[in-house]
Amino acid sequence: MTTKKHHATDLPVAKSTREHEAQEEIDSFLRALSSYPDRFAREPYLSFQQHLSSIATAHHPPGSDE
Repeated sequence: MTTKKHHATDLPVAKSTREHEAQEEIDSFLRALSSYPDRFAREPYLSFQQHLSSIATAHHPPGSDE
């Protein structure tokens, strides 16, 4: 059985990355929350989840490293 070893310097970077990703997710949610009423007026069958997904995808396209 092998164990994965972490270097002490890897942990702050991982924590920082998680915090950055969490902040991006919060920002996307808040953008979607504020812009949904206008979009819903144009597209009444669009769910909030669909709108949120489009906001998150537009801000952070799949395959990008940021």
